[in-house]
Formats: sequence, structure tokens, C-alpha cells
Amino acid sequence: MPRRWSWYDRMGRPGSGSLNKLLGELELEIMERMWQRAERGEDQATVREITTAIQEQRPVAYTTVMTVMGHLAEKGLLTRTPLDKKTHLYRVAMSKEEFLAWSSQQVVDTLLQDFGDLALAQFLEAVEQTNPKRIEQLRARLAELKSQSPNTGPEPEADDERA
Repeated sequence: MPRRWSWYDRMGRPGSGSLNKLLGELELEIMERMWQRAERGEDQATVREITTAIQEQRPVAYTTVMTVMGHLAEKGLLTRTPLDKKTHLYRVAMSKEEFLAWSSQQVVDTLLQDFGDLALAQFLEAVEQTNPKRIEQLRARLAELKSQSPNTGPEPEADDERA
């Protein structure tokens, strides 16, 4: 019987950042470029523009980027608007910070659902071992997150009929 893959497996991925544990290599490369564009006030991009930017660093097929950007739209990280019969404009649906907050909430929710009180006990143990100054910083961050409008996370595209 094949081993069931889960997001738990992704948590073991090597790398310095949390994003590489949440997104595939090309997904992350595309999102980093889209987030950079959004920060510069370029709020939209075509597959061609992103492909060209990536190709300055390494070879990648247009159709591969098109497929991955479509998947990112289905996942709710990008929005896709038809420009004409063949071209779509993509926009960032949530900032990097919003994505990280939403993803971390999903991880916590899943851990609590899967492990219940055991996960809570582990969280409490980690908090008890944390520097009090850091705890105050975390309380301030939590208050900041609570004061922001609730973000329910990525919404699949309206035309996505998969369950």
C-alpha cells in the first residue's frame, strides 16, 4: 500500500524559510515574484511576464508556469481575470504575511484536530520555556492579528467545481 502524503511531510523539508514548507519550488518562485511586483505597485501580471522573469535566472517552460499559476489561482493565492481568449491577468490575492498567518492557523487547527489535548500540552510546554519578553511580543502580535479584519484564507476560484 502506498504511503499517504500529508502536509506533515512538508514540515520536514530542508530550508531556512517556512514558505518552502508550504509551497512547491516553482509555486514559491512565482509567488515571490508576484509579491515583489505587488510591493512595487504592479498589481497584475501575465503568465508571459512571469515566465520571462524566471527565464532570466533559469530555463522554464511557459506551459509549466501557466499550469502552476492556474493552480495558485485555484488555491486562492492568486486571482485570475480573462484579458482575452488566451491571456489572463493574475493578481496577488493575499500578501505574504496574510498567507503565512492563514497557513500557520491551518497548521495549528490541523494539529489540534489530529492530536487534541496532546498538541495543546506541547504548545503550553513551549510557551512555558519561552522568554517572558518574547511572550509579551507574542501577546502584542496576537492583539494586532485579532484587531485586523478576519481573513478566512484563500478562496477557490468561483469556476472551480472540485470538492
